[in-house]
Amino acid sequence: MRARGAYFLSKLQALKQRWKVIGDVSGIGLALRIELCESDGYTPSRKLADRVFNEGLKGDLMADGKRHGLVLDIGGYYKNVITLAPSLLITEAEIDLGINLLDQLLTRCGAE
Repeated sequence: MRARGAYFLSKLQALKQRWKVIGDVSGIGLALRIELCESDGYTPSRKLADRVFNEGLKGDLMADGKRHGLVLDIGGYYKNVITLAPSLLITEAEIDLGINLLDQLLTRCGAE
């Protein structure tokens, strides 16, 4: 579990490097969080979190020729934090799929 958590966190950190709107990623084991911000990487963006949440529910993200949805838990004081708590049995392939889907959502929502 510790190794999968470290793998997931490293993938989230790589996603943060790509997207200015990801202000912080952190976690312990498989309990992870992603803070969504304005393009300054600091100011909380509930608007972006709402867009990402709603787009994920549509179920029309494509990966490996299949349609996927992504149900996200949004929280935090400003309602701009995605909380991830996957199954303890999650595989690296499933983590990669989740990162791919998050990346697609950020692209679709016009994140910078």
